[in-house]
Amino acid sequence: MRYSYNNFPVQPGQYKLIALDMDGTLLKRDKTISPRTKAVLQQLQRKGYSIVIETGRSPSGVLRYADSIGIDLTKTYAVCYNGSAVCILGADKELSAVTKPGYMVREIAKLAHQCGAKVHGYTQDRALLVEDHNVYSQKEIDHSLSPFAEADFTALPDDEPFYKVIAVGAAPILDQLRASLPAHIHEHFAVMRTDSYFLEFIAGKATKGSGLTELCRLLQIDPAQTIAIGDAENDEEMVRRAGLGIAMGNATPELKEIADVVTLSCDEDGCAVCLEHLLAHS
Repeated sequence: MRYSYNNFPVQPGQYKLIALDMDGTLLKRDKTISPRTKAVLQQLQRKGYSIVIETGRSPSGVLRYADSIGIDLTKTYAVCYNGSAVCILGADKELSAVTKPGYMVREIAKLAHQCGAKVHGYTQDRALLVEDHNVYSQKEIDHSLSPFAEADFTALPDDEPFYKVIAVGAAPILDQLRASLPAHIHEHFAVMRTDSYFLEFIAGKATKGSGLTELCRLLQIDPAQTIAIGDAENDEEMVRRAGLGIAMGNATPELKEIADVVTLSCDEDGCAVCLEHLLAHS
């Protein structure tokens, strides 16, 4: 059943955890968080709700935004790299991780190069690795706030652990790459488009949904007691697995079909209006 964004059913104690995508959800299009959203998240955390930020970014790329909300970061969680790592933001502590070895990433890089794409990726050992400062990888450098280094992706160590690797390039090139992938790549990686110029390969077929499930296990919370809010393809599993799945007004049509609630857009405080309704009925 589809509910209104300001009139979905809430019983006291029904929900314990709120999972929020970042770009296009928690963040407005100008990459800021509205004062209204900050205020309601502060109040919800004080009432005992666990706040979780789910993103393709690294922990360092989440921290500055989370810190600006004014919540207790030692009680704030993040599912990073689109699902392959779960951490406590304020403690700089990784609770769990899924990785794949460098020799598999070398193969993805080879396939990407054959189609005319470049790659970059995140490792446990060396943070962000880039092939060069192409326009797409430079966007990652600028937004991630992660330490980075240039690397030859055709010569990665066999056992270097990667959270994810991202093929980058013009949309038609990535369409060609995705269509040409051999079956065994899909057996080891979740493959998803996170922007027109990003095709991501997430280790161990991890998703934001599997990251949410893992965090619920660690916190001993029933997934039915969670709310998840997102806007894109990489949010689909998170929204499916949550007790209440919410799509932003700017979400993809596919995510809106999956969600229990469709709210306003990120520039219209779509997160805040839903969370204020939750707060009023908690």
